[in-house]
Amino acid sequence: MRKVIRIIFVLLVITGIVAVLVWAATDTQDGICHRVNIETTGDFLSVSEIQSYLRKENLYPSGMPMCSISTQDIENGLSAHPMVRNVQCYKRGDTIIELYVVQRLPILRVLSDGETYYIDADRKRMPVRPDVKTDVIWVKGHVGEQMAREEIADFVLWLKDNSYWHPRIQSIEIREGKQVVLRQAQDKPPILLGRINDHEQKLHKVRVFTEQMNENGMTVPAYKELDARFERQIVGRN
Repeated sequence: MRKVIRIIFVLLVITGIVAVLVWAATDTQDGICHRVNIETTGDFLSVSEIQSYLRKENLYPSGMPMCSISTQDIENGLSAHPMVRNVQCYKRGDTIIELYVVQRLPILRVLSDGETYYIDADRKRMPVRPDVKTDVIWVKGHVGEQMAREEIADFVLWLKDNSYWHPRIQSIEIREGKQVVLRQAQDKPPILLGRINDHEQKLHKVRVFTEQMNENGMTVPAYKELDARFERQIVGRN
């Protein structure tokens, strides 16, 4: 009798081991997504907003069998979001989805004809989120989207890398005929550049003019505007 009990016990142990092995093999092949790790750059989308967007699009993978999750579908779906520039999604192990989201980066904000929008680093139009503050140059007045994406974006990127002028220019006004006016900080007079071409030479003239006056112990008079359109001279207007 004892021998029979031992045999039964051994058989039960073997059966249990086999069941565990079968379960482990099945879980490895058809594991369930238990965790979604989301990393993102930028200020326009939080992790919770990304999760909500994926749920709305029926793409949030948590709780789904790993074998049925398409990382390509997740990337394509999230890339359609107007604030997203690039997405990388991949599986890690048998239960984890990794998601890395690069948000779009605005370089200037346009306010023209009663509408406002950003131009991003890829020269594309980008919607504004009123609840998110961004430290970018404002461009106002008679500016079309093409001008904003081309000449003005070129200038703003140049300005961003210029340690002298970047902290001094607060906003840009575009008058009729593509006449560009730079609004300076600290109540300094605005600078009329005219057409945006040759902006480096024009701004160099303004800088030399200002520095020469400072060296002579003088301050720039309270001009209403500094006109840098003319060759080899600065015209101050009261």
